[in-house]
Amino acid sequence: MSLQAIIMAGGEGMRLRPITAHTPKPLCPLLGEPVMGYAIKLLKQHGISDIGVTLWYQPQKIRRAFHKGERYGVKLKYYEEKEPIGTAGSVKMARKQLTDTFFVLSGDGLTDCDLTAALQFHKEKKALATLVLKRVSVPLAYGVVLTDGDNRITRFIEKPDWKRVFSDLVNTGVYILEPDIFDYIPDQGAQDFGKDIFPALLSGGLPVYGYETDGYWCDVGDQRAYLQAQTDLLQGKVNFPHVSGIHESARVDGTANIEGVCYIGEEAIIGPGAVIRDAFIGSRAYIGSGAVVENSCLWQDVTVQERARVCGSVLCDGAAVRQGAELSDGCSLGARAAVGAFALLRPGVKVWPHFRVAPGAVVSQNVTSGDWSAPQWTAGGAACDTSENACALCGAYARVTGARRALLGHSGAAALETLAAGAFSAAGVDALCVGEATEPMLGALIRSLRLDGGVFAHGQTLLFLDRNGLPLSAKQTSAMDACVLRQDAPPAFAHPAAARHFTGAEEVYLSSVLPPDAARLLLSPVAVFSESWMLLRLAEAGLRRMGARDFRVSSVDNVELRPLETGALLSRDGKELTVFTASHTLTPEQKTMLILALLYQNTGRLYDLPGVPRAAEKIAPLLLPDGGAECAAQRAALSDGLFGLFLICDALRNGPLETLLKDLPETHILAKEIACGMRDKGRILNRLCGQTDLPRTLGEGVRIRHENGYATIVPDAHRNLVRVTSESVNSEFAQELCDFYSDQIQKITAQKKTSPSSER
Repeated sequence: MSLQAIIMAGGEGMRLRPITAHTPKPLCPLLGEPVMGYAIKLLKQHGISDIGVTLWYQPQKIRRAFHKGERYGVKLKYYEEKEPIGTAGSVKMARKQLTDTFFVLSGDGLTDCDLTAALQFHKEKKALATLVLKRVSVPLAYGVVLTDGDNRITRFIEKPDWKRVFSDLVNTGVYILEPDIFDYIPDQGAQDFGKDIFPALLSGGLPVYGYETDGYWCDVGDQRAYLQAQTDLLQGKVNFPHVSGIHESARVDGTANIEGVCYIGEEAIIGPGAVIRDAFIGSRAYIGSGAVVENSCLWQDVTVQERARVCGSVLCDGAAVRQGAELSDGCSLGARAAVGAFALLRPGVKVWPHFRVAPGAVVSQNVTSGDWSAPQWTAGGAACDTSENACALCGAYARVTGARRALLGHSGAAALETLAAGAFSAAGVDALCVGEATEPMLGALIRSLRLDGGVFAHGQTLLFLDRNGLPLSAKQTSAMDACVLRQDAPPAFAHPAAARHFTGAEEVYLSSVLPPDAARLLLSPVAVFSESWMLLRLAEAGLRRMGARDFRVSSVDNVELRPLETGALLSRDGKELTVFTASHTLTPEQKTMLILALLYQNTGRLYDLPGVPRAAEKIAPLLLPDGGAECAAQRAALSDGLFGLFLICDALRNGPLETLLKDLPETHILAKEIACGMRDKGRILNRLCGQTDLPRTLGEGVRIRHENGYATIVPDAHRNLVRVTSESVNSEFAQELCDFYSDQIQKITAQKKTSPSSER
């Protein structure tokens, strides 16, 4: 048969674990109907009945559920991947049957998009590919799309952070394609539409357009979205018939309270005094007397006993919540998992299928093995919240990066460093510990020793570094999270007595940051101050190796200079350097420009990295693009206080500090932070990009070039604020630019805008 549409149904649904541990994501029920069933219904509504389905994860379960499509009045043909080959690769399996314009839909998305109108748009534009787009207020988890005035797509940004949200239009995963698309999909290797094929089409100047739908769309990618889609269906926000109310075979006690929008399934039993609020109760579920179930989804054969409480949670087939137990928002129980009487699951806790939580336990971590009954040692922080999680992350790091030799250091977190070393050893990684260090120092050691990466333990957080000594990319971090979720990492435990200490770390570090001709005599008097005695020790050792004859190191109790001394203040974390004389303190701009000028003198090149002022163009005729490992020295000089100190001290051989500053390009940089809502960040970048004809660069935020200066607008990745930085040779114009864009941002955030639902 000639196919008219493809439904991609091969994903694992890792972010939905443990819900998808035994159930493919396309089969997860929404009001009793598999998610993929709604995609089939949508195609049928628009006259499309010959449909291909691509499979990979648990394919037989999907085949059994949908068979040949008889129940939906369509014809289904299945294409099974032997190994993951990407979204484009999977669709290409059906190439022989796709002989005319065809649709591609995701089997795990919920939408009532007008496919007929989208097809008409596609034909009018004579497009090779049309992507259905949707405006969302928080687009971080999606592929962001930029279009021109004719709706032609100009750029893709895959899962941006707030610094790169230049549009609120996202890729819904609904495409209209011409058969010629297959000429641009390679036969070998995994190929993805959003990451590989569509960007390549743009580079080739081929017609790729975006159709903005005003219909409903929700990517059922995580539990929050899953529950939101259920609520939207119950509230009638999605243009599909659906069940509601109480099934005629259900037994609901007269004293029970059914509130909000609910569905009580076949043969379900609701006991006396129970409260059901905005929830779906599946077939044959039992809700005991006095129990509360709200904003939740209960699949078939679920038990919630007397006085138990289930809020914002998902309970899979056969799961049980015993008497008096409580599940907080974001919890989920896999198939036939059980929570003992009077136990408490903290927000977001997941219990894997068939595992049990003991009576009375208070659980703050996922339950993925054994019977869980008592809290474990906690490491806290953003990167690891338990010892088990820390070990799992180290194992995932080894799996994702392929690291075999790693370096570990800490700043006041020796126990966490030792734990990580044991976890690395258990994962087959040769782990070396340097003990107390700074993050810049650890990065320099990783580069010098040519190791595969490392971990810096600070407080209660693990910071994972790559082979260049830099924090892992967002892509690598996401891959680690996915590895932990699907339990695909090596065993999460720490090998006892695994820590091996690396001696000589300070000597290797100094060799990496000292100038090549450090042994020449240095006569200029220097005073170094810091709260960190380790940094003072390193500064003293480095200055001695540089041939310094007149220097001293001291704590910050008395930061006073002697005649002719150049002073340097190092921050405790080793990242910041302040340089001053008795009469003048270098501004941050002057210090940065001085370091860049000295680097250019030594290497003959500068790179256009974040934090490099535009005035650096007057130092180097050409600012080179980010070169990865090639930029290591420049990154270190700007982020490692000791590196910058030694670079400047080496230059003092040629004259006093005032002489070094004399020929530097003048620049004035001002910065201001403007509070905003999280949902305003993308709208701010989108509006500022759209309302100016001035030259602009999209990178970390947007940099807008004016005749006499620059303005950079960067949303903060973690806090609800936007940072405006202006730069000009004229201090008044720098202030004018800063004030102008600050006012623009405040006006944008003050404008009332109706927030889309998820996402109507």
